[in-house]
Amino acid sequence: MGTIKPTMNEVAKYADVSVATVSRVINGNHPVSPDLEKRVRKAMKALHYHPSSVARSLKMQQSGLVGILVPLLEHPAYSRMASGIEKTLFESGYRGLICNSEENESRENEYIEMLLRQRIDGIIINTSARHPAYLMELQQNNIPIVLFDRTVQGVNCHQVFCDNSLGGYNGVQHLIELGHRRIGVIAAPMYPEPIIRRLQGVKQALLDFQADDDPRLIQTGDTQLFDMGYEAGKTLLQLDHPPTAIFALTDVTAVGVIHAAIEMDIRVPDDLSVLGYDDLPIANYIVPALTTIAQPLLEMGQTAANLLIQSIDSPYFEPQKAVLPTHLVVRHSTQALQKSSRHSSNR
Repeated sequence: MGTIKPTMNEVAKYADVSVATVSRVINGNHPVSPDLEKRVRKAMKALHYHPSSVARSLKMQQSGLVGILVPLLEHPAYSRMASGIEKTLFESGYRGLICNSEENESRENEYIEMLLRQRIDGIIINTSARHPAYLMELQQNNIPIVLFDRTVQGVNCHQVFCDNSLGGYNGVQHLIELGHRRIGVIAAPMYPEPIIRRLQGVKQALLDFQADDDPRLIQTGDTQLFDMGYEAGKTLLQLDHPPTAIFALTDVTAVGVIHAAIEMDIRVPDDLSVLGYDDLPIANYIVPALTTIAQPLLEMGQTAANLLIQSIDSPYFEPQKAVLPTHLVVRHSTQALQKSSRHSSNR
C-alpha cells in the first residue's frame, strides 16, 4: 500500500502560515521573511513534503532544464568546463542536459531542436557553428543564450572566454626567456576560435622576439587529442634541424609530444622543452610534470552558468562579456636551453 503524500495545506497548517506563503517559498516568486521561510522549510522537512517539479514548471512556465552543448565531450578541457556549468546549475535548482556536438554543426542543430522540445529555460553553448543564424533564431524566441570559450559574431548575448591570444604570447615568451629560439608549435585543429587566438598570440611573440622563422615549425591537424600531438611531435623532431622546444596548444597534444620524444630517446626537458595549454589534471600526472598555460576551466563554466541564471531571472539583463585571465604554471617539462643538448649541437 502506497504512502499518502502530504499536501500543501498540511504544510501550511504545520508551519502555522497561509497556503499562499507556502507557495511563495516553493516557487520563489515573491519575497518572504526569513522567519516564515524557515518555518515552511522546517515543516516541509518534517512532513517529507516534496513539491511536484512538473506542476511547478507548468505554473511558472519554466522547466528548470538548461541545455549544455560542448563540441567534444571526450576532450578533458570541455568536460571540465561542462562540469563547472552543471554543478553551478544544480546548486541553483536547475538541471543540465549535456549534449556532445562532436564538432558537427548538423549534429548541434539536432540537439538544439531536441532541447527546444524539452522546453528548456536557456542554452549554454560552446558552438561548432560557423554561422549564427540558428542562434539568432533562439534569441528571437526569447531563449537566453550564453556562449562560452568560443564567440560568434552577430549574436548579442552573454559571452565567457579566456584571453587566448595573451596566453599564446606568454607561452612563447617563457620559452624565449629560457634561451630557446627554434620553437615548434602544434595548433590543432585550426578552426576553433580559441586555437586561432592562441596561434595569433604565438606568431606575434615569435615575431617580437625574433625567433626562427620556419613554416615547418608550425604543425596543424584536425583533432585536439593525443594522437595529433604524438604524430606532429614526431614530424617536428625528425626535421633536419629540429626544435629545442615545442609549444602544444592543448595539454592533451603536449602529452602526445612527450610520448613521441620518449620513443625517439629524446629527453624532456634536457634535450627538449615541452609546453602545454589548459592546465588539466593530467599535467600533474605525467612525468615530467607539464609546464602549461593555465586557463580557469571550472570558473569559466561557473561564470557561464551564473550569467544564464541571471538572464532567466531577469530577461532584460544586459549581455555581459567575461574575459578570464590565463597564467603560466611552471613545472618540470621546460628548462633553460642546454648548450650541449642533442639539438643545440646541430647549430
